[in-house]
Amino acid sequence: MRITRNSNPYGGSQSSTTTNRGAIFKRKVKVGQLLKGRMLRIEQEGFAWVLIGDMELLAQVENMPEPGEWLDFLVLSLEPSVLLRQLQHGSDPRGSIFLRDYIRSYLTQRDKLDTLLASTLWNTVPAPEESPVETHHTTLLNFLTQTPAALDQFTRVMRLQTSVQHMVTAAGHGTFHYMPWLMPAAKGVELLISRPENNICTVTAGVILEGAQHVLTTGQMNLSATPVTFAFRHLLDKNCKAGHNTSRAHSATTHCTCLGTAELPAGAHDILSLIFKEIPTQRRGLNVRA
Repeated sequence: MRITRNSNPYGGSQSSTTTNRGAIFKRKVKVGQLLKGRMLRIEQEGFAWVLIGDMELLAQVENMPEPGEWLDFLVLSLEPSVLLRQLQHGSDPRGSIFLRDYIRSYLTQRDKLDTLLASTLWNTVPAPEESPVETHHTTLLNFLTQTPAALDQFTRVMRLQTSVQHMVTAAGHGTFHYMPWLMPAAKGVELLISRPENNICTVTAGVILEGAQHVLTTGQMNLSATPVTFAFRHLLDKNCKAGHNTSRAHSATTHCTCLGTAELPAGAHDILSLIFKEIPTQRRGLNVRA
């Protein structure tokens, strides 16, 4: 999709307005940035008005979307003209140059939401051992319905998470979930669940503890056992203090077995960096080591 350069690409009748708004757009965005726009109306065959932020842009489209439909774009260039590429769900991301941009956007927005929840919600709820997970889930839902800023950020994260899920599915890794209520004291709480094979599925959980210390827990669940059994191992940041308190005795039930601990694989800090090797590992606010 390309932003067209006709005499009136942004609406209105004055060329100075066009120039000023175009300059503002270029100052706001950068090459490689992901943008979300909403289809407004068809101008003529092959062209449509799209709302990105607070700006209406006339864009050339190949497949005409329905009015009101939300679309994802990647900024490919700003000079000599603004060029956006519409991102399609369901394509194989392993050879895509957009993998880093999608995941970077998701992680950045997820971190913002986690920080918001930590400062305004989770510091007011009982510790996990004093309150069941279901209670935390209900507490989060109630908080979102009463806090517009948090709901807006949560919605933004889940839209990006859906895009990441398309990548995970296309790459054959199973289903990817962001579930902050499972461990309110941590950040980046995510799960990756593989498709069952012979009634065995692999489950990987990732969390970021205080001080940007990453922990991955990976194991296999036997769905044919009665009750279902789960054997897992903790993969710890080499400086993670959680290792001193994690042992085989960690298992709370006889059908859930801890196999001990091991160090995180090189370059892997969370679930996405474990399965997609090309994503960036430096993000503002978490001091993630390279």
